[in-house]
Amino acid sequence: MKHQILLLLAFSSLTVSAQAETDSTATHRRLPGGMTLTVEGSATLSSGDFSPLWFSANRYGLASVRNNSGYQRATLTRSLQNDSAHSWKFGFGADVAIAENHERTVIIQQAYAEASWKQIHFTIGSKAQEMETQSADLSSGALAFGINARPIPQIRLDVDWFAIPGTNGWWQWTFHGSYGFLTDGHWQEQWAAPDTRYTRHTLYHEKALYWKIGRTDLFPLSYEIGLRMASQFGGTSYNITSTRLGNENQLTDIKHPTNLRAFWDVLTCQGSDATDGSDPNTSGNHLGSYIMALTYHAGPWQARAYWERFFEDQSMLTVQYGIRDMLIGGEVRTPHNPFVDGACLEFITTTNQSGAVYHDRTDRLPDKMNGRDNYYNHQLFPGWQHYGFTLGNPFITSPLYNQNHTLTFLNNRIKAWHIALTGQPTSAWRWRILASFTRNWGTYAHPYADRLSQQYFLAESTYHPRWLQGWSATGGLAIDHGSLTGNNTGVQITIRKTFEL
Repeated sequence: MKHQILLLLAFSSLTVSAQAETDSTATHRRLPGGMTLTVEGSATLSSGDFSPLWFSANRYGLASVRNNSGYQRATLTRSLQNDSAHSWKFGFGADVAIAENHERTVIIQQAYAEASWKQIHFTIGSKAQEMETQSADLSSGALAFGINARPIPQIRLDVDWFAIPGTNGWWQWTFHGSYGFLTDGHWQEQWAAPDTRYTRHTLYHEKALYWKIGRTDLFPLSYEIGLRMASQFGGTSYNITSTRLGNENQLTDIKHPTNLRAFWDVLTCQGSDATDGSDPNTSGNHLGSYIMALTYHAGPWQARAYWERFFEDQSMLTVQYGIRDMLIGGEVRTPHNPFVDGACLEFITTTNQSGAVYHDRTDRLPDKMNGRDNYYNHQLFPGWQHYGFTLGNPFITSPLYNQNHTLTFLNNRIKAWHIALTGQPTSAWRWRILASFTRNWGTYAHPYADRLSQQYFLAESTYHPRWLQGWSATGGLAIDHGSLTGNNTGVQITIRKTFEL
C-alpha cells in the first residue's frame, strides 16, 4: 500500500512541475503537428483475494487483478482529425506505462501509425479499438470483441460506411480485415504452471462486414447488422495431450504452419489441426459473433437496443441448434440535465453452448453432434485471452483468476444482469454507477458443485477543475460480493493531465 501511495505522489509532483513549466513559457503554446500528450498516475488499494472486478475490467488490459497496484503512464497521439481539411490524413500513437504489481513492469500499451484517404483507413501496430455497438462507460463489454484486454498488434484495413449504388444512402456497408500477432507468448511461458498448456508466436486474423439501413438526416431510426470473426493460428503449442495423437500419457509440442496456405486457410475458414484426427474441423481457434443494433436519434436524445450472438467454430455459425446464448441490451442518452444523462441495461446468457452432447461421426453413429462448445477455450491454444485477460466479456472469468495458473477458462457458463447510470451535475463533475449480478456454473467438463453467485459494484466520480486546465482526477469505490471471486473491496484514484502540443 505504501508503494502505491508513493507512486501516485511521485506522479503528482512530476505533472505539477510540467504544468508550471508550460504556464511559465506560454499559454497553450502550439507546435506544428497538433499532438496531444497525456500523463497520468493511478493507484488501487483493496482487500480480499483480488482487486474488485470493475477496477480491472474493460480497461484495455492496463490493470491488475491483484490487491494493490499502480502505474504511471504517458500517451502521445496525433489524431487524424488534424488533417480534416486534406484528402490524406495521418496519425500515430505511443502509449507506455510503468506499473507496479501488474503482470509486467514496463508496458507498451499502444504503438501505432495510421493513414486515411476518403473512406479507406489503414493502421499498423497495436491500437485500442472501440466497441461497435456498446459504450465503454456503460456496457459490461461485448461477448466476442470487448475492451478488456491489451490491444493486439495488427496490420488492419478499414473501409468506412459507404452507400450501395442506387439506394440514395439508405443502405450502407462497412468492413475491415487484419492480420497480427499476440505478444504474450513469453508471459504465458513464465506464468503457466509446469507441464500445462501455453503457446508462443501465435498469429491473429480478424474480419468483419456490417450493413446499415437508414438515413438519420431524414428518418430517426437506423438498423445495423453484422458478422465479425477472428482466428488464432500459427506459432507453437506446448505441453499438449490428445488421444488422437496417441500421447494421452505424455506431453507433446505442436508447431503450427505459418506459410501462405495457413494465412489463406484462416481467411476462408479451412484447413485442420494436428489433433482433429479423421474428422477435420478448421485450422486454429475460430470464433466470432453476429451483432444487431436499432438506434433512435432525435436531437439530443438517443436510444439504442443491441443484440450479440457469440459462436465458436462452426457449430453456432448457423441456427442449427437454435438461439439460446446471447447478449441483449439497451442504452439511452438524454439531453443535458443535472441528474442522469446515460443509462444501460444488459442481460447475458452463455449456458447452452450448442447443448451438452458432443460426438464425432462413427460407423454406428453417422450423425455428428456439435455441442459443448466450451466458449473462449481451445484444445491447442490458451483461448480467447491476451496476457491472461479475456478478449471478450469480463463476466466469463479470465485465466488470471486461476490460482492453479492454468491458461484456461474455468467459468464460461453464466447468466448476468448489468445496470449502469451516468450523470454530469455540473461542467466540472461527472459520475457513473455500475451494478452487475451474475450466476456461474463453471464449464460442461468441470461444473461447479453448486451454482456460484457473484455481484460487482462501482461508484466513480471524475472532477475537471476549471481553474486547472487539462487536469482531472477520478476516484472510485468498488465492492465484489459472492462465492466466485470472493468478497473484495477497494478504492482507486487516478490523476491525469493533458497537454495540447
